[in-house]
Amino acid sequence: MRNRSMGVEYQISFEDFMALQKDYVKRGKIHRIKANILFVLLTAMVFLSGIIVSILVLPQSAYLMSFTSYQLLPIFIGIILAALMIRPVKKFYAFAIGLQLKFMLRNDKRWPHDVILHIHETFIDLTVIREKMNTTTQIAWESIKMMGEDGKNLYLYYEEAEAIIVPKSNPALNESENRILHDLINQHLNRHVVNEK
Repeated sequence: MRNRSMGVEYQISFEDFMALQKDYVKRGKIHRIKANILFVLLTAMVFLSGIIVSILVLPQSAYLMSFTSYQLLPIFIGIILAALMIRPVKKFYAFAIGLQLKFMLRNDKRWPHDVILHIHETFIDLTVIREKMNTTTQIAWESIKMMGEDGKNLYLYYEEAEAIIVPKSNPALNESENRILHDLINQHLNRHVVNEK
């Protein structure tokens, strides 16, 4: 039987932390609710702005169209403007949250953090070393609720807003060791069904 435990050391940078926050904004329940509310509000504002602008511009050309067209045109312009703005409005929430977090952490000099990850049969030992202080957390595989990823990292969420950041490619490991690490993680995650929203 294959060895099902492994230890690895790596560093988490501020950019990795921000990437985790970006991933959490996409996956976190509270952020999805807030993003949907903001989307509806901003879309309504864009729609109403389109109507107001078209009402202000249309009086000069009102004599060229029928009364019914004159009444419906601002609504159509509002709908078209709102449809064109759907994509930017959807991205606005994640952008605003990222900007807010960067502003709050702009003077945080605690980065990078050293991380020691020990993967065992039934749990993960996560040790984070920052400012000469070690914090060790033992996380059972069953408690990993959700998994996310981007081009650089895997995010194993063990609480709503807490995740283990695992680099997809660790420079301290060779290619086969990186593959073994990710196979081991996937093997454990497949045994314990994880939601990949």
